[in-house]
Amino acid sequence: MNLTKRIALSGLALAASIGVATAQAPEGRLYVFHSKAMGGCPSLDWHVMAGAGGTLMGMIAWDDMKAMAKATGTLNTSARTFTMTATEVGGQGRTATVTGKVRSDGWLVANVKGPNITCNDITVPWYTPPAGAGNG
Repeated sequence: MNLTKRIALSGLALAASIGVATAQAPEGRLYVFHSKAMGGCPSLDWHVMAGAGGTLMGMIAWDDMKAMAKATGTLNTSARTFTMTATEVGGQGRTATVTGKVRSDGWLVANVKGPNITCNDITVPWYTPPAGAGNG
């Protein structure tokens, strides 16, 4: 392979890897989702945002929004994983651990474990606003 082709391929590989890294969870990315109750997992509503420095913050509600928790955590972009703690607001003050991975398309695949709740492999998409939306 000649030098020009190697440089071109290296440039394409670098561009592709940068695209994947930024597709994981750039600052301001919003994860919004409603899942139905299944098995031992209640219905869940997500509103989680990626912040500066790999932070995650927002809320997760369950049982058709009858209970809500403040969720905070971190995103490890190099390992493509995340961890959050969800602490119930009001109510009984229950705490759950939310862990998972970030898919190559930027969606989260989450596992939730807490008192009387075990949810596995919940796929949480990121929100894409419609064209022309926002203050921009």
